[in-house]
Amino acid sequence: MFGLFVFSASVAKKWLSKPNEENLKKMSQVGHKCSLERNKPRLVEDSAISLESVMAEFQLSNETLRRMMAKMSSSMDKGLEGGSKMSTMAMLPSFVPELPNGTEEGRYLAIDLGGTNLRVMVMDIKPGQDLIVEQFNSRIPNWAMHGTAEQLFDFIVKCLADFLIEKDIDQDNLPLGFTFSYPCDQRSLRSARLLRWTKGFNVSGVEGEDIVLLLEEAIKRHGGIKVQIVALVNDVVGTIVAAAHEAKGECHVGAIIATGTNASYIEDVSKIKYSLSRSIEPYPYKKMIIDTEWSGFGDKHDADYILTQYDLIIDSRAEHPNENTFDKVVAGKCMGELVRIVLEKLTRCGVLFKGQQPDVLFTPDTFPTKYISEILKSDLLFHLNIYDEGGSYANTIQIMDELCIEEYTFSDMLLLREVCIVVSRRSANLAAAAIACLLNRIRKPNMIVGIDGSTYKYHPLYDLWVKEKIKELIDPSLKEIYHLFIFDVKAQLKMNLQFKVIQTGDGSGKGAALIAAIISRLAKEKEAKDTAFIMLNQKSEEENGFNGEPIPANYILT
Repeated sequence: MFGLFVFSASVAKKWLSKPNEENLKKMSQVGHKCSLERNKPRLVEDSAISLESVMAEFQLSNETLRRMMAKMSSSMDKGLEGGSKMSTMAMLPSFVPELPNGTEEGRYLAIDLGGTNLRVMVMDIKPGQDLIVEQFNSRIPNWAMHGTAEQLFDFIVKCLADFLIEKDIDQDNLPLGFTFSYPCDQRSLRSARLLRWTKGFNVSGVEGEDIVLLLEEAIKRHGGIKVQIVALVNDVVGTIVAAAHEAKGECHVGAIIATGTNASYIEDVSKIKYSLSRSIEPYPYKKMIIDTEWSGFGDKHDADYILTQYDLIIDSRAEHPNENTFDKVVAGKCMGELVRIVLEKLTRCGVLFKGQQPDVLFTPDTFPTKYISEILKSDLLFHLNIYDEGGSYANTIQIMDELCIEEYTFSDMLLLREVCIVVSRRSANLAAAAIACLLNRIRKPNMIVGIDGSTYKYHPLYDLWVKEKIKELIDPSLKEIYHLFIFDVKAQLKMNLQFKVIQTGDGSGKGAALIAAIISRLAKEKEAKDTAFIMLNQKSEEENGFNGEPIPANYILT
């Protein structure tokens, strides 16, 4: 039996504060010895568990991920055909027909309501120049989150009015994009009815009502505000638009990996059956951005093979069991709690912390997801099995303190890291599989994926893992298809870059303002075409001698 090198919190801080070659050698040796010790299954009561058995539950093969992708693609088809009645992926319409093309210009407003904070923004757009943005943030008071519709929307409008006054903004009927990130039944770009509140809101008089009308009524009650609400959008729709602007006009998938997760992409209108059949006005475009609502994938137990016993515990304790299944295994909201539950089981079984049972660690929601990022901070070298001279262990020691764990081995710290890695890597692999599923459907060269969200942004390895796994899962035949039509060697090498992932930001703010700009541009283009048609019509009448008389119904304009 190898002796265990035991830390107290105070000794560990002192020992790791000045790492040297001798200490690093000890760390390596002790880590190896304790790794051997902890890997021996230990009987506790009538159960046995090892680190390997826990790790195995979270490790999904590419074959399993491709199985999930096939099911997800089928769910998307069903969602396009029949909405949420036929699929766990609702495939909601945005009625946004295209991405920014670089010619947008002017001043636009945005309101972002998607959590406990309200944001108001003004954005100046000039072709070929950086966006100029000014914004105002306000925490939403509890009385507005749990009051009446009038109270909430009056609060929103007051914040808008205060912002306009503070920034001395000449309104002149400024176009406004409204990001409202809650489940809605959207029937047009300016009409959406709330299905249910989420994210801690419980405002009476809003569910089933048209959100744009409620905002317009509040603006009328306030008086003195001259804005034009041109679009109501979801944050994930704003994400693909914001990413396209950053990528100079092109983006194929927009994804959010934060407290929750979702994705959007551009679909042919010919494939969108259910949503357009319920539209309250004609949709004259050939494309539309679709909000996949992939957070609900697996809600009908059609992807239980990606779940572990720990996921089932999370779901059983959730406010809405059997809902948002994919959200619970990918997004940041449950990731920290998932790690805590695994650590609790390892501790109870004597694999971790010598069987100590600290109350804090055994209390739900005491291991926030940010702990994972902090433990793995500056951890690329560790990921490559290279010790990082003890620097990043300071965060782990601090977290041990916060969890009230008084004694632990270096092996315990390594095991904690391994649990954080295996849980968050599964999340990254599932997110990558979902993105690859969309890319395989889109099937275009050099596809661009824009990703936003705190989980993706702050986890030190998440971006690397997602890109690696997409490469493994994207359809290899895409290269062959493209090469059939490209005979220039240099062009073929360029086409080998099947996708590019970019980190985007502020889809809910900038994205909403950019959508307002797109809609305004399309309206101006339509007005110009209509004017040109009228002038052509008049010219044709004069040339054909109608002299202002109506053109006969059977007259063909050439």
